[in-house]
Amino acid sequence: MLKKELMPGALLHELMRARHHAVQTELAARGLGDLGAPMIIFALRHRARAGEPAVQRDLAETLRVSPATVAISLKSLERGGYVEKQADPDDARRKRIALTKKGDAAVETCMEAMHTVDKQMFAGISPEEVERFTRFVQRLRSNLEEKRCCQHWQEGGHRHV
Repeated sequence: MLKKELMPGALLHELMRARHHAVQTELAARGLGDLGAPMIIFALRHRARAGEPAVQRDLAETLRVSPATVAISLKSLERGGYVEKQADPDDARRKRIALTKKGDAAVETCMEAMHTVDKQMFAGISPEEVERFTRFVQRLRSNLEEKRCCQHWQEGGHRHV
């Protein structure tokens, strides 16, 4: 059995937890400590720019998380003034979700915070090494998707946003 520090999967998990914590710390320093779910506002911005309405179920599929996870995050984002729910003119039972001006500004701040953290994370690593690392990670993800090792993930299983 390999020691934990030699297990690549465990190391990747620890890296992502550390990055997540660093991003949350950076967001808090920029006044967005209440944001909690930056990937949702990124998805909302992307859909708005593509002219696509956003509804909870579609966000869950896009982010590969459960609708319940999206619902909890949206409530928090709505309380914070980052998103608003609007009536869907095509279906009275559904609500469209849209970024507010505050939410749109938060997207920019989040991108800056993530860029700052990534610069820190890759300090002392050459651009070529970063590119190689990126290709490796893409291959790892592709391997799991191709082998259906992550069927639960592909089907939108629970995951943090």
